[in-house]
Amino acid sequence: MSAKVRLSEILEAMEPQSGESSAYLDKRSGKVVVFMDEELRAAEDDEPLDDYPDWQRENIKLAQEMLVDDDAFVGLPTEFDIHEYGIMERFCLSLEDGEVSDVLTRAIQGSGAFRRFKNGIQRYGIAETWYPFRDEALKRIAVEWCRSHEISYRDDVKPMLKSSGPPETAKAGLYHQLVLRLRGLLEGERDFTANAANTAGVISHGLAEVNWVGFYVLRGNELVLGPFQGRPACTRIPLGKGVCGSAAQSRQTVVVENVREFPGHIACDDASASEIVVPLIHDDRLIGVLDLDSPALGRFDDEDRQGLEKLVEVFLEATELRTQP
Repeated sequence: MSAKVRLSEILEAMEPQSGESSAYLDKRSGKVVVFMDEELRAAEDDEPLDDYPDWQRENIKLAQEMLVDDDAFVGLPTEFDIHEYGIMERFCLSLEDGEVSDVLTRAIQGSGAFRRFKNGIQRYGIAETWYPFRDEALKRIAVEWCRSHEISYRDDVKPMLKSSGPPETAKAGLYHQLVLRLRGLLEGERDFTANAANTAGVISHGLAEVNWVGFYVLRGNELVLGPFQGRPACTRIPLGKGVCGSAAQSRQTVVVENVREFPGHIACDDASASEIVVPLIHDDRLIGVLDLDSPALGRFDDEDRQGLEKLVEVFLEATELRTQP
């Protein structure tokens, strides 16, 4: 008998992905697994795993298990099963304002339908009505999928804020995918060092044009180097100094387009040109910061800020923090 799956995990995995991944349910554990295309190819070709990081090796091994016992895995609903155009069409027809309903129904005919629909719901101020409608439609698809595959599920889906919606850009979709990967990787592990190391690994291997990813942990009045990926870095940074110290002191994410123009910038890697630092706040207590460097000017923007703050949230929720200063 299949293990019970959380309906929220299925819905998260049903959101648009990067186009280079596939989501499956491992019926043995009841967990959703997202495989990158390169991981599936490595499993199929039985490639040596030495060149892959530890967290990716585990996914490749799981993909190999799927190839051996495909009955233990079932693919989640894809975009073809979801048929978002049909959801849009039903939404247009459901509107009480007949004039708006007619305008939007005509707008979604032909090429460019999704763009015109998005513009239309913004123009008429009904985006906050659309997203709950879409959420409920996706939930019905997920429930029907579970029933058709005789999969037991737990309905843990909480009503979404009206302003919520799916990733609308490729970068937002990428961060959504990384959140899924990190949440699955950290599940069941509470150790701070282990989770920080794996979080740095997921981000380092998941984002392009990044040459350093790591944590600094607050010790007294300074930040001390923690788990990271990249070249050797500064061991201690006083609060208020450099980008990391400034983000820690202000408790706000700091995005720097050009580190050479940042007053008091502390250079740990001469190759770094831009930087983003996200503070780690738990129960109104500063734990440390997550720091990313890039050799490209202006590498990080507001989408990176939002995505990285969500990854930090996943890390903090999964990790035992009471023993941290």
